[in-house]
Amino acid sequence: MHPDRTSLVQAFADAITRRDVDAALSVCHPDVAFPSLMAQLDDRPYTGHDGIRRYFADIDATWDEWRIEVEQLVPAPDGNVVIVMRTHMRGRESGLPFAEHVANLWEFRDELLWRAALYRDPAEALRAAGS
Repeated sequence: MHPDRTSLVQAFADAITRRDVDAALSVCHPDVAFPSLMAQLDDRPYTGHDGIRRYFADIDATWDEWRIEVEQLVPAPDGNVVIVMRTHMRGRESGLPFAEHVANLWEFRDELLWRAALYRDPAEALRAAGS
């Protein structure tokens, strides 16, 4: 088991909330693939460090608030990590609040975040991880 992998996932979530792209990149593999909620809206996945930079730029362009509230970090038997979270958002133009309860199942390469699968139902992510 890799006990510090949960801290990498937490650090990425914290970086998103702080809008700290450099901190996010420090825990991401150069070939990272991140299927954020925004990526699903326009079918443009965020891949590589340039993709993570685009993700942060997309947040800044669209949302006044984009905050991750981590509910659970669950190490999977295979070394992957599930993050169950609530994402709180507020539209830049509309001012309307929105919240989504989702999970990511993270895989790692070279002890960095590499591939994430997005689950709209957190229970499915936990099942997929064998937790």
